[in-house]
Amino acid sequence: MPFTEGQIIVHPFHGPVRIKKIRDRKVKGAAITYLDLVAIEHDLSISVPQEKAEEIGLRAIITRERVEELMDMLRAPSEGVSAKWAQRMKDFNNRIATGEIHELIFVVREITRSGPKTPASAEGTLLRNARTDLAGEFAIALGVDRAEAERLIDEAAGAEMEPVAA
Repeated sequence: MPFTEGQIIVHPFHGPVRIKKIRDRKVKGAAITYLDLVAIEHDLSISVPQEKAEEIGLRAIITRERVEELMDMLRAPSEGVSAKWAQRMKDFNNRIATGEIHELIFVVREITRSGPKTPASAEGTLLRNARTDLAGEFAIALGVDRAEAERLIDEAAGAEMEPVAA
């Protein structure tokens, strides 16, 4: 994937990021091209070797069509998750760690449908972080603000009221 300064891409763990600068650095005597990234949703700067971009999982922002497919996934019936909190949290964290957007969709859908979470709870924090990254990318892809993207996500994820029993 070619990169340009100012381009918005997605980092698998930090969500949408803007390429602030593309520059060469000397590392152990060799010139290596780095992408200096700034997270859009978080106060964070990241520097990534360009040659490792694919391995790290940097990717283009999804298309409008892909947003529609993902919204359908949010509306799909729950798959059911473990009733045991520790197993559920391990599964959710493993899914998020893949950096795959469809795994974020799964986590948002399943936690949202399991009922209200206090913001300080582990599941509440996980939901908030996953939803923030998802909404940030949806907002960019759809050309709406983040609040509208969050509303669309919440509406789709809550479409089914009863999760499938685990």
